[in-house]
Amino acid sequence: MKVTILYDNFSFLSELLPSHGFSCLVEGEEKVLFDTGESGPLLFKNMELLGMDPLSISRVVISHEHYDHIGGLGYLLARNPEVVVYILPSFSQDAKREIKERGARFVEVKRGMEIAPSVFTTGEVEGPVREQALVVKGERNFLLVGGCCHPGAVKMLETASSIVDDKIELFIGGLHLYQSSDKEIVQTLKSLKQLGISKIAPSHCSGFAALNYAQELWGENYVASGVGKSFNF
Repeated sequence: MKVTILYDNFSFLSELLPSHGFSCLVEGEEKVLFDTGESGPLLFKNMELLGMDPLSISRVVISHEHYDHIGGLGYLLARNPEVVVYILPSFSQDAKREIKERGARFVEVKRGMEIAPSVFTTGEVEGPVREQALVVKGERNFLLVGGCCHPGAVKMLETASSIVDDKIELFIGGLHLYQSSDKEIVQTLKSLKQLGISKIAPSHCSGFAALNYAQELWGENYVASGVGKSFNF
């Protein structure tokens, strides 16, 4: 399995374009796009620079209905309406209507639903903002991909672990700790480590304080992320 960051607040490769938002491509037996960032043209530009074809994507998963995660969806569907879009049951009627009007089909996710071979959704996790994350099974371990983790990163991880009935060792994506107190940041990151996360690549809305502490806590198993960063596992 391979996961590549396509849209993020940070750029891992200098020739790629950073912007507030998140998107990544999961490549296994099928290509699954997780979130679309805010800008469709910017998402497509980064894909072009990475030599990726948007028409090769068969499935799109939207973590939650915030502009920096769903903003590029309409642009994508205008060019690739053959994809299936996996959304939360709580998404607005406007979002569902736009997907239909673009000629695409949407599926309302359920807990543990298999999106593609070895790719699962947590389903809708309750929180201040309802959200879903992806669980990806690699050759040796599981990866959790979070958009923002609004319900709480620990809650998202515990939900994901219960679905696969196994420990999840890797995490990439947003932790939504940029407005959190130092105490909350420390508690969250220590809990993730205690629950089995052995390698972490936080980005997007995690916040600089969380990035710094994660680097301290995980040491050489902290991975600097950003647009263009790929993970093979």
